Amino acid sequence: MRRVAWLIPTLYIVLLMLPIYWLVSMSFKTTNEILGSFTLFPQSFTLDNYRVIFTDPTWYMGYVNSLIYVTINTVLSVAVALPAAYAFSRYRFLGDKHLFFWLLTNRMAPAAVFALPFFQLYSAIGIFDTHLAVALAHTLFNIPLAVWILEGFMSGVPKQLDETAYIDGYSFPAFFTKIFVPTISAGIGVAAFFCFMFSWVELLLAKTLTAVEAKPIAATMTKTASSSGYELGLLAAAGTLTIIPGAIVIYFVRNYIAKGFLPSAGCRGGDQEEQTMEDAVLFSFQWWTEPLGTWMAWTRATAAFFLFIAASIAAMGVWEYYVPGGAPRRGLFAIDTTRGDRLFISLLGSAFIFIAWLFLAGPPLWWPLAICLIWALFVFRYI
Repeated sequence: MRRVAWLIPTLYIVLLMLPIYWLVSMSFKTTNEILGSFTLFPQSFTLDNYRVIFTDPTWYMGYVNSLIYVTINTVLSVAVALPAAYAFSRYRFLGDKHLFFWLLTNRMAPAAVFALPFFQLYSAIGIFDTHLAVALAHTLFNIPLAVWILEGFMSGVPKQLDETAYIDGYSFPAFFTKIFVPTISAGIGVAAFFCFMFSWVELLLAKTLTAVEAKPIAATMTKTASSSGYELGLLAAAGTLTIIPGAIVIYFVRNYIAKGFLPSAGCRGGDQEEQTMEDAVLFSFQWWTEPLGTWMAWTRATAAFFLFIAASIAAMGVWEYYVPGGAPRRGLFAIDTTRGDRLFISLLGSAFIFIAWLFLAGPPLWWPLAICLIWALFVFRYI
């Protein structure tokens, strides 16, 4: 059973990455190609969609505006949530659980309920169409989420840490900033990540509370229609670029913030266990991925595997760019496939062959390489 446990996370990752691959592939296609035929690889490779985004102020300022108000919102939400979460985790007062539940109900309400009140309020006080307007509106949803996450981390820190700091002469501000905050840095990173992602992808409030000066990329992407219809390639390129900030935030959180230590004196005598982002959000797939991870360690075998895949991708791109595939062909599957499609199928099959071989047998890699070449010949001959 454990020998095939790698199959579940592998299939999950493939299914998860397929829409992302399709989005990236569409970003290098023209709208006519997207609407005209079903291809797994761009037949008319173009960078015009990205060129429009990086040269048109309407597009690239959308990213700038989004980053500005998302950053303001994340800082505000975490800064306000820290003392609130500390109060909920350390003190007991009349109605504390009811207040905590009421705070979470704000997160449950749909954004559409607050769109009109926010619009009227911000128009009256003169902050409509500003970055601050969107940032403040998003705090209504992000502060409860941040309080909930941080309260769980803080409750895991024993109160003896606070008492020891007071005995050592620390004032509360010094204790909170120098000792307590570094202790729950993993929780702060997780809270900041979720606040960032909600504010980054939220559309309704961001579109309602802005017009020109602070118009976000999410609102800009809704206006891609022209006389010939929707510019799908341009929309796909814009969507591809929206993935990058989230990936950067994940990298930053995992490597520079979510490295805190969470004391667990109550069960292990004061030992400290490093908490990772996966621990915080309870996405622990170790029982699935442990067999897979044994061969995924960085060895010569896995290095050769990734080099083979990278070289195949590069060769596929160069070949299709300089020598277009031509008319589709109907093979054993009874569907029209271009040369780009067959290259993609052979590459995907080769990846699975290498994964299975590394997991079951390990190095040397001459046999899986030979099998991959036979697979590629079969694909090009019969599919």
